[in-house]
Amino acid sequence: MKIEEKIKKTALNYVEGWYSADSKRMEKALHSKLVKRRFVSPQEIWDVNTPWMIEATEEGRGKIDDINQGKKEVTILDYYNNIASVKIISDKFVDYLHMVFIQGEWKIVDVLWDFVK
Repeated sequence: MKIEEKIKKTALNYVEGWYSADSKRMEKALHSKLVKRRFVSPQEIWDVNTPWMIEATEEGRGKIDDINQGKKEVTILDYYNNIASVKIISDKFVDYLHMVFIQGEWKIVDVLWDFVK
C-alpha cells in the first residue's frame, strides 16, 4: 500500500468510525496523546482527547444511518518522512489533522476543527 493510501485509510477510520459509532476504528486512527481543538473565541478553546473521542464514538454521537451517504472529502495536504497534514470535510465538520507514522501505522495526534457553515 502506498503512503498516500495508508494516510487516507487512517483519515477514513476517523470519519467513518464517527459515522458508524465504531469505536474500534476510531481508536485505531488516534494516537493515545491526541488533542482535538476548536477555536471558539479569543477567550475560549474547546478541547478533547483520545478517551473522550472513543467514548463519544461508542455512544453514537456522530452516527448516521448510511456511512456511504455521509460526506467525507479527504485531502492530503502534505507529508514528509513520518508526518502528514490532512483536511477532511464531512457533513457537519471541517477537520485539519496532523498525523505521525509510528510503529508501522499512521496515527492522528492533533485535530483543529470547526463546524461547516
